[in-house]
Amino acid sequence: MHFTGSDFWRFLPLVHAGVFGATAVAGRMLIARTNRHDAVSFSRGDSAHDFVARWFDQEWTRWIGVACMVVALIWVICAQATMGTAWRMGVDTRTRTELITTGPFALSRNPIYLGIRATILGQLLVVGTWPVLMIWVMSELLVQIQVRFEEEHMFRLHAQRYADYCSRVRRWI
Repeated sequence: MHFTGSDFWRFLPLVHAGVFGATAVAGRMLIARTNRHDAVSFSRGDSAHDFVARWFDQEWTRWIGVACMVVALIWVICAQATMGTAWRMGVDTRTRTELITTGPFALSRNPIYLGIRATILGQLLVVGTWPVLMIWVMSELLVQIQVRFEEEHMFRLHAQRYADYCSRVRRWI
């Protein structure tokens, strides 16, 4: 795979976010070790905030999260297999791809992103920490933006055929 200068600028923020997040979490955990408390969990008091936090500390919540992650993984693999050679990461204006409307794409216009959303939600339910909650919030925002970029591209690429597809199939499910 050959990276161009624009690829560098595209991936730099993602790499930075990963390093920054890992450093922030590792730093908090090291500080917590010296202070003898759990630095990355929700608190366990009696406030409204803590009432919500208790949902993330239930065994059944974690199992729902595991189920989300397993179903999402299978879903994404099926969606990527259905796309075949049309699969791209992001918007590729240099290559004309076919419009895929079968398999998971018959149920959702964005099944891979739907799988990503379900995966991160599952991770939040399993881990239940503030950092994972923030990752979930950020990923939701970024996925919503990216999907709109890709849908604009699909309208330019497939025009009326894509508009007809949008009228039959919802963005998510």
